[in-house]
Amino acid sequence: MSIAAACIAAAACILAGGGAARRLAEREKTLSAWEEKLIRMEDEARRGGAALPALLREGSAGEADALRALADRLEAEPAADGEAAIRALPWPAAFSPEEKAALTECLRGLFSPEKESQLRALQRAGEQWRRFTLAARENREKNAALYRKLGWLAGAAVFILLC
Repeated sequence: MSIAAACIAAAACILAGGGAARRLAEREKTLSAWEEKLIRMEDEARRGGAALPALLREGSAGEADALRALADRLEAEPAADGEAAIRALPWPAAFSPEEKAALTECLRGLFSPEKESQLRALQRAGEQWRRFTLAARENREKNAALYRKLGWLAGAAVFILLC
């Protein structure tokens, strides 16, 4: 086999290892951003107890995400069924079932008319989300360098085998 083909195969292995490490970093970044959203929502709820659509907009910070989609739906249909609205949300693909369940529980709590129930839901979700973010950070720190090294080693092995 030619040297060019061996180089291409080795580069593919190296890129695969780097891609795996990058996905871990992106997952951590996504979870960290959602943790910040929950903190902003909790701060807003403590300050003034804004109406639910305003609270969700504060959490989304203008981004086109699940919180903003829910706020838009509640403003368009104030009497919308909360459970149906939550089920129809566009969750990020990186979320695990446990993370989706934690946010779903939080959003259900936000539909409560009592401010204390809303705050408890946000606090509980914030605590869970800190755990999720910490676990993602530990996973990235533990495995990202390993994936990069494995990519390089696999690339070198493929190169040697094909030459």
